[in-house]
Amino acid sequence: MEPRRSFLTRFVTAGAALIGAGVAGLAAAVAVPRRRGATHRWRAAASMFDLPPKGPFVATLTERHADGWHETRKSMVVFLDKDGDEYRALSATCTHLGCRVAWNEESGHYKCPCHGGTFNRAGQVVAGPPPEGLRQLPVRLNPDTAELEVDL
Repeated sequence: MEPRRSFLTRFVTAGAALIGAGVAGLAAAVAVPRRRGATHRWRAAASMFDLPPKGPFVATLTERHADGWHETRKSMVVFLDKDGDEYRALSATCTHLGCRVAWNEESGHYKCPCHGGTFNRAGQVVAGPPPEGLRQLPVRLNPDTAELEVDL
C-alpha cells in the first residue's frame, strides 16, 4: 500500500508543478509587453524658415494614442534652435520638478518659474536646483519639405 501512495503523491505534486509553471508562463506573457526594436516617431515641428535669428522657436507637438474606444492626446512643448549649421531640439520640461521652462530673451537663458532653475541656450544648467540639463531630442531636417522633424 505504501509504494502506491508515494507514487500517487509524487504524481499529483508533479502535475500541480506543471500546471503552476504553465500559469506562471501565461501570466508573464500577458503581463510583460514585448519589446519592439528601435522605432522612430518623427513628427514635423516647424519649417526651418520659422526659426527666429535671436532665440529658439517654441513648437507644440501633439501625439494621438488610441486604445480601443479610448483616445488620448499628449502634447509636448519643444524649443527648436539653430546651432551653427546644425539644429537643436530641447524639451521644455524642467528636470527638477517637471515645470515648463520659458525662453527669456533679455538674459538669453531658459528660466523655470517654479524654483528658479536657469539653463543656457544649449540646455545646460546655469543656476538653481535642476539636477541635469534640459533633455535634448533628436532632430533632423527633411530636405523635401524644409521642415524640422523631432523624434519623440
